[in-house]
Amino acid sequence: MPPRFHAPDLNIAAADVVLPEGESAHLCRVLRLHEGDDVEVFDGRGALHAGVVRTASPRASVVTVGAARAAAPEPPAPIIVAQALLKGDAMDAVIRDATVLGAVDIWPMTTSRTNVPARAADAAHERWLRVAVAAAKQCGRAVIPRIAPVRSLAGVLGDTAASGATRLWLTEPAASAGDSADVPVPARAVCLAIGPEGGWTAEEMAAASDAGWEPWTLAPVTLRAEQMTVAALSVVRYAWDVAARRRNT
Repeated sequence: MPPRFHAPDLNIAAADVVLPEGESAHLCRVLRLHEGDDVEVFDGRGALHAGVVRTASPRASVVTVGAARAAAPEPPAPIIVAQALLKGDAMDAVIRDATVLGAVDIWPMTTSRTNVPARAADAAHERWLRVAVAAAKQCGRAVIPRIAPVRSLAGVLGDTAASGATRLWLTEPAASAGDSADVPVPARAVCLAIGPEGGWTAEEMAAASDAGWEPWTLAPVTLRAEQMTVAALSVVRYAWDVAARRRNT
């Protein structure tokens, strides 16, 4: 498979597209591609095309756009991940895993037990975007999730963008106050709220319940905060895939 590059300015009506500086530098200095080499370009919104390097420049490489190609299939319904800020590289891992497993939106948020200052997260936003681009290139998606600015838990709970989705509030086994919600099948939009290393407070759990979020416990063991994203998204995607196969048999 030819190397893939993110081309946000891709326009199927234009013969060529100019790659961003970071992608151009990768094309020239890392992969050492030249004029005439085959590549693929995607816009991050679902379009993927064959291409040929027309001009190899570390600052602004130009690719001649060819025929459309099929990207990795997207989930049958939108997935939103509302993730409490995590320390160190853990947040990068969440961004990467959420991208690979099909999230269309990622909402970083602060909670009572968040140990990362919001201003530090704001400074990391550009890095998160680069992580998402790299993950999409690696896994074959042509969609890059939107990463929202950091906001409070209250802002997430009241966001009307999630009002039509099944809203699942991931809880530890010991914190579960009752029955755990089921994954919605047939598929409908899902919003997953995943807490920080220290977990949710009782007040936060009550606020989520009052806002219409359903508690969801994945397993009888306690997972690390950064493991919750890949585990939860894997369960959702698997449930949807099984349901689709059953409908087609």
